[in-house]
Amino acid sequence: MKILLTNDDGYKAPGILAMAKELVKSHQVFLVAPKVEHSGMSHSITIRKPLEIRKETLEGLDIPCYSVQGTPADCVRVGLDYILEEDVDLVVSGCNLGYNAGMDILYSGTVSACAEANLFQKPAMAVSAQMYKKFDADFLKGAQVAMEILEKVKEDLVQEVITLNVNIPYAMGNPKEPVVCSLGEPIYDRYEKDQVDSGSFQLKLVGRNKGRFAEGTDRYYLEKGHTTMTPVRYDFANKVLENQWEKIWEN
Repeated sequence: MKILLTNDDGYKAPGILAMAKELVKSHQVFLVAPKVEHSGMSHSITIRKPLEIRKETLEGLDIPCYSVQGTPADCVRVGLDYILEEDVDLVVSGCNLGYNAGMDILYSGTVSACAEANLFQKPAMAVSAQMYKKFDADFLKGAQVAMEILEKVKEDLVQEVITLNVNIPYAMGNPKEPVVCSLGEPIYDRYEKDQVDSGSFQLKLVGRNKGRFAEGTDRYYLEKGHTTMTPVRYDFANKVLENQWEKIWEN
């Protein structure tokens, strides 16, 4: 397959390098990723300044590689519309440093790159590996597990415009078998308040509140050491709600 590879950690990040090295074993890969890290950028795009695109080289990889001075969503639209001269079968985003599970996908630049691919009617796969120590993850294992999943589901995945959201736990380098599951609930962040002066204060992100995870969700299975796969369709239409509100308006 022809695959556009991107991420939100930057084109030099170890996660995307590990993913690229696995993908090129069986597929034609084009790498288009942010110049610098854009984690937590969600589906934002650059509108106030020009996008700078630069051809890059990566040690140990003989593939077309471009950096974009923009967001992950920018990278996908630039790659599909302005860089690649041939059509791609799939967009892959990752391997991300840290999970993108539950409702965190709404904040994730990694997953939102896939959402942008879906807007271009391209199927996509988001890959994220657990951060098991400060700012590190087993990207090699994460990429290998993701590759195994891709090879098994690729014929079905490319038939639908969806995002397959994959999270791989560290699990001492031996994650349990993948499971298909639903998105988990949100986890709320915890901030530390610092009074600057009488009229202002700062909030510093210091951690996350702990939660209990519903059975059958990605967070539930990740806690038990399973790789998770969650198919996501970006379709905000809701005919039931539409009919309900039509009656509300008419009455």
